[in-house]
Amino acid sequence: MKILNDDEKDSHWQAVLVEGVKGTVIGAGLAGLLVAGVKRRYPIPYRNFSTSIKAAMWAMPTISMAAFYADEGSVKFDEQTYRSDYLNKLEQERLERWNNLSTGDKIFTQVNDNKYKIIVGAWAASLWGSWEIVNKDKYMTTAQKAVQARVYAQAITVVLLLGTLLLSMHEKKLEEGLPQPVPEWKRYLEEQESNKQSALQHAQKSQKETHGEVHKQDS
Repeated sequence: MKILNDDEKDSHWQAVLVEGVKGTVIGAGLAGLLVAGVKRRYPIPYRNFSTSIKAAMWAMPTISMAAFYADEGSVKFDEQTYRSDYLNKLEQERLERWNNLSTGDKIFTQVNDNKYKIIVGAWAASLWGSWEIVNKDKYMTTAQKAVQARVYAQAITVVLLLGTLLLSMHEKKLEEGLPQPVPEWKRYLEEQESNKQSALQHAQKSQKETHGEVHKQDS
């Protein structure tokens, strides 16, 4: 465990504070949208909410986002301060692999790296879209509309799952054509061994130079 000095503590605190404030602003914005949506959609139930529930609707998103961003700020500070060389090396390797990919593989990689965001977003959009479509039917009851919207959403969910399966299959095929990555623990040991060898060679060189100077003085 590394012991931080005062300057590092101050820098770490500033990084956490900045990200925490950013998360607070974003969380407050989300809370405002949530409260506005509930007030517009369900005005009567909202008026019947207790003060603690209304306060929680503001506090929970704000506190959650502030804590999340503050934690991310701490992690990013540690990475940039103590692992910058290692992370830069990894980023260089990723860039080299990226440049060797075809255009189609680059598009696939971008989609695959963000597949869960895309899937969750598409799933949420499908729920909303299904309800909006079904809700236009004036002859169906609310229960019938809910059942019909669920059927549409389930069909879209199956399509998304099949898309995820195809992405995984193509990812596996793409990885087979790439060189086997070196595990991080092995790379770390190799770097430590290389640093030891460099330090040993430097010490031997310094020792030889010292002996040479002593020999010249004696002669």
